[in-house]
Amino acid sequence: MEKYLQMVFKTDQDRKVSLRVGVPRDDLDAMEVKTVMDLIIAKNIIYSNAGDLIAVDSAYLVETSTTDLEVAGL
Repeated sequence: MEKYLQMVFKTDQDRKVSLRVGVPRDDLDAMEVKTVMDLIIAKNIIYSNAGDLIAVDSAYLVETSTTDLEVAGL
């Protein structure tokens, strides 16, 4: 199973930009994520063609699983 953190920001061009962080800590909480997102905005450290990041939109912890189907020998 794969797990990642998806952070979504609003831009000054009225668009959204997503940032994916692989292998997040298991004990992450919303306040920590919000603090980091605010810091990313304040320091203007992410370049985007969609404009400058100006606000936090949302954040998600996503877990995906993959099931291999053995079709080669059928």
